[in-house]
Amino acid sequence: MKELANFLAGAAERGQQILVLCHHNADPDAVASAIVLTEVLNRLGARAKAGVSESLSLISQNLLRAFGREIAINPPLEAGLVVLVDTSSLEHLGKLGEQLEQKAPKLVVIDHHRPVEAMKQLASFYFVQEEFASESELILQLVRKLGAEPTPEGASLLLAGIISDTAHFRFAKDQTFEAVNSLIKAGVNYRRVLEALRLPEDPSKRVAMLKAAQRVELRRIHGRLVVLSELGSFEGDAASMLVRIGADVAIVGSEEKGRIRLSGRARQEILKTLGLHLGELMEELGKQFGGSGGGHAGAASMNGEGELEEAKKYLFKALQQKLKPKE
Repeated sequence: MKELANFLAGAAERGQQILVLCHHNADPDAVASAIVLTEVLNRLGARAKAGVSESLSLISQNLLRAFGREIAINPPLEAGLVVLVDTSSLEHLGKLGEQLEQKAPKLVVIDHHRPVEAMKQLASFYFVQEEFASESELILQLVRKLGAEPTPEGASLLLAGIISDTAHFRFAKDQTFEAVNSLIKAGVNYRRVLEALRLPEDPSKRVAMLKAAQRVELRRIHGRLVVLSELGSFEGDAASMLVRIGADVAIVGSEEKGRIRLSGRARQEILKTLGLHLGELMEELGKQFGGSGGGHAGAASMNGEGELEEAKKYLFKALQQKLKPKE
């Protein structure tokens, strides 16, 4: 990380124009990481701007309103240096990803998801650390390597990112709580952060969760409960819900106009005992169906082309191997 910090500090001290960019439908972890890193780089002398591809999630919009922050949507790619945060592949940037490939600015990748080989080849600087439960934790360490500290408002954003990406600490690691402790000491108003992450109950989401449960296809694979369901929205939320009510592995997918999308979740016990990595599985699936995929061991997604039924067949076959008890 020291080498990365030196590289970014050098660019900032030269007054370089930098775009810090994150994925489409950006969640609080991505948004917080982009904004805080941008603010610190500007304090060091850079001309930096934070941006997001295509859209913000509803909860991110709420967070930005609560803390009076803004982030550019689909910013122009004018900077000579682009820093991607919480973004494992260009496919997660939509059309901006295509433009990045064409313009080929100097690219830095800072991420905590499963490494993607194609991105390693594209990036001038590739820094991926899967051991971090959230991108916000990684950015906090990087900020300190840059010799800076987040402001109380910036610390609040990072805490929101951590809470969001760890599902309110369900997927937290020991170092997560060390980061949280230091952020609170930096002046975070914990209650204000929680309020910013609370959205009014969405009736359409409740209906979607019920539909996901109603459409479940259940398989027992080596004694494990694997469920697949179909839904046009809230796929990740539905997969999480299905794990909470009893599934060992839950995959929720959608198909529209020849495009398929899948989100998966798995119990922590499965990850520990069998070494299952959904990010790896979704990466394989993305390649198989002409798209991309990735994520964490217990939470991942993919986008591709084809039919959902064919993707299901591939998944069941792959899980037959991946869920085999270790000898």
